Amino acid sequence: MNARIESMSHGDGKVYLQMVLDRMHPDAEVLLDARLKDGAKIPAHLFPFNPLEETSQANYVVVLPHFDVREVDLTFLEYAGEGSPLTQSRLTVELNMMRWRTRFNAFVHNELLEQMFDIEREYCSGRMNVYFTDAIEDGDEIVVKMLADMPHAEGSDVMVDFTDGYGTEVDLPVYPLVDEVIPPANYGEGERLRIGFSVRVAAAAKDFCVTVYDANEQIPGGFAYFCDETFVPLRELFSYCAIDASIDSRYGRWFVRHCETLAGLEEQRSHSFAVQPQISLVMPLYPGDECYLSAAMASLSLQTYTYFELILVDMGANELSLTSALREWEGDDRVVHLVPEAELDEGAARLTGLLQSKGEVCAVLEPSVVLAPEALYEYVRRINEVMEEEGVKNSSGVGPCDVVYTNHDSFDRDGGLHTPQFKPVFSPDLLYSYNYLGPLVFLSRRVLETIQSSVGFSSESFDYDLVLKATAQAERVERIDKVLYHVQNAASISPDADRISSRREEEAFRTGRKVLANHLRRNGIDALVLADVSDRLYTVRYRMPDETPTLSVVVLAGDDASLLDACLSSIEQSVVPRDTPIYVVVSQDTSRDVVVYGEHLVRKNRARVIAYQGANNRAAMANLGFSQSTSDYVLVVDGDVEFADPEALNCMLTHCIRKGVGVVGAKTLFADDTIRHAGMMVGPYESASEIGVNMPRSARGYLGRLQCASNVSAVSLSAMMVKRAAYDSAKGFDERFQVCNCDVDFCLKVAKEGYLIAYNGGVEAYRKGSDSDGRSALTKKQQLRAEREKAFLHYRWPHLFVDGDPYMSSCLDPHAPYFLLGPVQ
Repeated sequence: MNARIESMSHGDGKVYLQMVLDRMHPDAEVLLDARLKDGAKIPAHLFPFNPLEETSQANYVVVLPHFDVREVDLTFLEYAGEGSPLTQSRLTVELNMMRWRTRFNAFVHNELLEQMFDIEREYCSGRMNVYFTDAIEDGDEIVVKMLADMPHAEGSDVMVDFTDGYGTEVDLPVYPLVDEVIPPANYGEGERLRIGFSVRVAAAAKDFCVTVYDANEQIPGGFAYFCDETFVPLRELFSYCAIDASIDSRYGRWFVRHCETLAGLEEQRSHSFAVQPQISLVMPLYPGDECYLSAAMASLSLQTYTYFELILVDMGANELSLTSALREWEGDDRVVHLVPEAELDEGAARLTGLLQSKGEVCAVLEPSVVLAPEALYEYVRRINEVMEEEGVKNSSGVGPCDVVYTNHDSFDRDGGLHTPQFKPVFSPDLLYSYNYLGPLVFLSRRVLETIQSSVGFSSESFDYDLVLKATAQAERVERIDKVLYHVQNAASISPDADRISSRREEEAFRTGRKVLANHLRRNGIDALVLADVSDRLYTVRYRMPDETPTLSVVVLAGDDASLLDACLSSIEQSVVPRDTPIYVVVSQDTSRDVVVYGEHLVRKNRARVIAYQGANNRAAMANLGFSQSTSDYVLVVDGDVEFADPEALNCMLTHCIRKGVGVVGAKTLFADDTIRHAGMMVGPYESASEIGVNMPRSARGYLGRLQCASNVSAVSLSAMMVKRAAYDSAKGFDERFQVCNCDVDFCLKVAKEGYLIAYNGGVEAYRKGSDSDGRSALTKKQQLRAEREKAFLHYRWPHLFVDGDPYMSSCLDPHAPYFLLGPVQ
């Protein structure tokens, strides 16, 4: 036998050799042995090849990992039946010749190379194949996720080995993700097994080769090589998820397409409303604020709604600069210039302006804020819309809209608009994490007077304190889902302005912790408030009331007894009320291993096992668990969940105890410390989806929403704390959702009853089982059922698919659960 290379190329981390093997026995079988110069065996494939080009004599293709080595030795062994090989041929491949030969071949034999690259797909059905699916940068590491696909064969023993970029064996911890059987795609085909797993590698030395093989040698193995050729495309693909709206470079173009037009502004100037309140804008001015004033005043002169007053509280601003900025406003009685006799702190200055104001609505207007021309008009439009919806007529105030806020962005004087802040509807939990409503919030005169006559004002972190008190007293808190003002970036103006701005922000955040703690205490909520200075986020740790509520845990068993045991162990090690019963619900589809393990649990008195007489239906199983318990609160978890901290359950319970909260969900993680669930969003995939999937555990997320507590439309049933009263009001889970969305529908029903759905990003749990319910992927029948259930979700909650998820924003992409910028065009 003679072996020679006709052409060679590389791609996707592999080397492709187009081989000519001749002078062989007609019935011979050829095997390949590939080794490095030191004798180390490396994975390799040898495939028969029928070239499209008539001029080519090639009859085989060799596929090798593209190691960073100079040479690879190939030995071709010719067999005709059992016994020793008839002949063998050795060949040394010089990989340093790869670059110029690849360029020549790509130029001369382009179609032939495409055929060669596609050859692995031709032979994939009868062997193991491994593919990289995600590459996620997490600090100085990269999380690499991959999927091994193979025929489902009883008795096979799947193994995984790793080598580094030089072919040296390395030991990488493997994190299991998926293990499922795929039903036949077509009649006559067999089932396939898919095993998903991931590894973490150092970004500075990321190259590695993964080899999957059957230790019992029933199924031929496969390999894949991770290097720049595979990493870069995956990184670019994931950047689609990682580039949220706050860092999207297209935002400037987006704003131009979505702001009010000149024609629209002209129409606004001639329009009148049924209710036209006077708006009082209070602007405190301190030394150093003069640099912002010209832009702020210019924006006021462009307002299409002109019934407003501006109260300037002058606390020592430069007189020359102030005179210059107000020159165009001379003689305009809408501008009131106040110069307090005594020196006032920032809170007192704001309060002085509010008390001197005359309008039916007030707002503190920071000097750094530049209003869009339509800002005040849009506010008045919104209160008129709400009054019409509520049937309020001839109101002397602003109707039920006691608090109104809107989206905003930042701008550099030399770099344009950036960092948009698209805000959800009113979210008390997010407000307890930081003041997301501000910096510009419109408050009714009624709510200001109520605060003044009851709890009063505080000079510490005045804006945050005022918003907390106002939202607690408000009849209605409204969001205008448009970008209506821009905050001037101090750093783009001068170092002094940047230093002053940073000092004020730090001081406001520091005192804000005390303000929040006082607010919670004032409202009868016993809690500890922690402050993360680096992320500018507060964490509220609710304390257990004196009268400890009762809790039950309902575990929905899967098919893995070892995962179920780990789940129960983490629950037993958690801080929970004494005598908390655990109910393990098993279905008719539950594996024999889990049934046997359940009998063990009963004997050891660790849990009560409840048999659901039906196929796997999480909604029905959860309802059965609720029916067996009598506690005030019920924690529902999947049987593959492990809580990361013993305090996790206690945090979820005390959070759920808070008045108005009906359901609390946790952040669930894959075993490789990437996010599996951070709340749920209605809309993606024509259904609903977990937020933040595959983002690093440490990711802050858009507006901090992966890390902090906030309100969402739904949370996953995988780890869900439920208030019994909320469950009863919603009449439980709808068992018609057999395949998907039972948790989404349930949360939406709970919210309709007036309860909040809370996601607590500080509570973490690992979910180590497959995404599918059990070890089998959806059959075609189940897929059809899932589509019907999606349609049912649309039928029951159509407004969410028309108006969008209220806890997101219409400015964001409604189809992506990653807070991505909406369509630019």
